[in-house]
Amino acid sequence: MIERLCYVYGVVGSSLQSSTAPTGIDDGPVSVIPNDDYAALATSVSAEDYAPDRVESLTADVDWVSQRAMAHDRVLTWASDNGAVIPFPMWTLFRDAKAVKGMLRKRMKELKTTFARIRDGREFIVRVYVQPGVLKDHLGDHSSELKSLETEAAGSSPGQKYLLERKIENLRRDAGRDVTAKVAGEIHDSLRTASMESVREQPVNSGAPREQGRAILNASFLVAPPRVVEFQTALTRMVNKHEPSGFKFDFTGPWPPYHFVGERSE
Repeated sequence: MIERLCYVYGVVGSSLQSSTAPTGIDDGPVSVIPNDDYAALATSVSAEDYAPDRVESLTADVDWVSQRAMAHDRVLTWASDNGAVIPFPMWTLFRDAKAVKGMLRKRMKELKTTFARIRDGREFIVRVYVQPGVLKDHLGDHSSELKSLETEAAGSSPGQKYLLERKIENLRRDAGRDVTAKVAGEIHDSLRTASMESVREQPVNSGAPREQGRAILNASFLVAPPRVVEFQTALTRMVNKHEPSGFKFDFTGPWPPYHFVGERSE
């Protein structure tokens, strides 16, 4: 009967030493299991505690999952601070070190290609929200037609002003959708030029504070260390340009390149 399993966090270069690694899952030590140029970061865990059916039953326990998610990320962040790393999903388990080495041999070509692509890039996540009420008052800054009508309405007679204001309201409704899409695209494209790769996902509103507004951009960027300042400068430029119009920014990182590697299975 199998008593222990290898919990694998990800793959690094075989030269990485684990002497400075943080504790891993269940506060266990992190070991390096090498095979040629690459090595897996792993922790020995109880086969009973991490049996698939038990893990599945505990995924609804937020505290149990969050503690292990933090440990998983802690190890990968340490590895990313020390060089390139290919993160694996949580709950990646192997029978023993021999099985881990077999995985490394089998995926040698794939690992080489992925490392060549991501190199030592770090992931930064940018989420952007729009506050419709604030944007409505600044739509003229984004639409020359709307700005012209607002100027015309300000100096017109009461009857003419009423008609113009109705036209302005209709134009604002359409312009609001167009402007948010345009701004989201501009922000993404501006940051993409300072990054190696980007992944743009569907904006998610659940979990965001109401005062943040409506989510319009959810993007991850893989940035090479020498270009981090350039990336941050581009982001600051976008914040200064669009925040006064009601756009709010949420920026996190650096992270291991979670969004830039494919799914890994046993």
